[in-house]
Amino acid sequence: MDSFLKMDIFFFIATAETLVLTALVGLVIWRLLRILKHIEKIAEIAGAEAAHLRDDAAYMRGKMVGVLESIFAFIPRSRKKKKEE
Repeated sequence: MDSFLKMDIFFFIATAETLVLTALVGLVIWRLLRILKHIEKIAEIAGAEAAHLRDDAAYMRGKMVGVLESIFAFIPRSRKKKKEE
């Protein structure tokens, strides 16, 4: 076989392989970017839900304090004043 023919075959195969690998790497990067975008959306939703949970917990804590104060309202509170130094 002629050496120039061997070089042509090698360069053809190397070019095809490079194109295929570039396409595969591009596909992998594209899929990773889509996954990261979905993760970002999930994080935003989780942050909003965490804010709602904080608000709900504060509301319930306020209601519980109100109920406890009404239950123990008959107990007089004696607070001692601190001595001023």
